[in-house]
Amino acid sequence: MAEITNLSGRALSKYDQVERIVSAAKGNAGLWLMVKERAMEMRAISAELKRLGADASDVDRLFPAKLTPTIAELTEKLVSAIFGSGLPELPLLAEAALLQAAEAELDKDSSQST
Repeated sequence: MAEITNLSGRALSKYDQVERIVSAAKGNAGLWLMVKERAMEMRAISAELKRLGADASDVDRLFPAKLTPTIAELTEKLVSAIFGSGLPELPLLAEAALLQAAEAELDKDSSQST
């Protein structure tokens, strides 16, 4: 993420900030691949929980090993690289947006391959 420059996010709306984060992630092939891997991991865990009849509270017990860094850690680093620190709610918004964009791309890719 060294090529991503720090930008002042104070003048941008939260929507614009989140869009900039998603664009930056998509522009970094390695990072975007990791985001898509986390989305695929979440899909697999969700499917397995459904199959087992378990709920979200069982995730840590049933799936102690997960991909690292986590999507939260990836998002935190990306937000810090772009906007610096001091925007406490932005990582959560960005994480949701990154996962949503990755899910959309995975759905698009799977529909084109069938």
